[in-house]
Amino acid sequence: MAFKFKLERLKDLRERYEEMSRIELGKKIEERLAIEKEIASLNKKIEAFSLEFKNEIKKSVSVSKLTNMIDYKKQLNSLLSNLVIKLNQKIQEEEIARNNYLNAKKEKDVLQKLQERRFESYKTDEKRKDIKELDEIAQMNYFTKGGENRDE
Repeated sequence: MAFKFKLERLKDLRERYEEMSRIELGKKIEERLAIEKEIASLNKKIEAFSLEFKNEIKKSVSVSKLTNMIDYKKQLNSLLSNLVIKLNQKIQEEEIARNNYLNAKKEKDVLQKLQERRFESYKTDEKRKDIKELDEIAQMNYFTKGGENRDE
């Protein structure tokens, strides 16, 4: 009789769910990294603009150009604030995805260990059956040979 794990379909389902959760976590990490990259790029842009702004102020600058530069800097800062908010959301989404993955992995591992324990139990039972069968064969051979020796 071959070993059959009754929860095999459930275990397979849990393995697929774990894999999907792992992929989802990878996507969330990539999204977070992309936003972090955008923030770093925007910070460089703000730094460069700040230097340009300081240089322009040293020169004589028209009021309209100064106003435009101030508005542009406000726009960059607003964009940076929005990206930081978006980054915080992505970090939360990543944490949720990580927890989902860890839970899925835990559930799969529990079923995997259960399967291993049941397989070990199955092997032990099969060994017991084999030993019992061999003992019965040995007893039958002993009594059969023992009976022949008594008749002689």
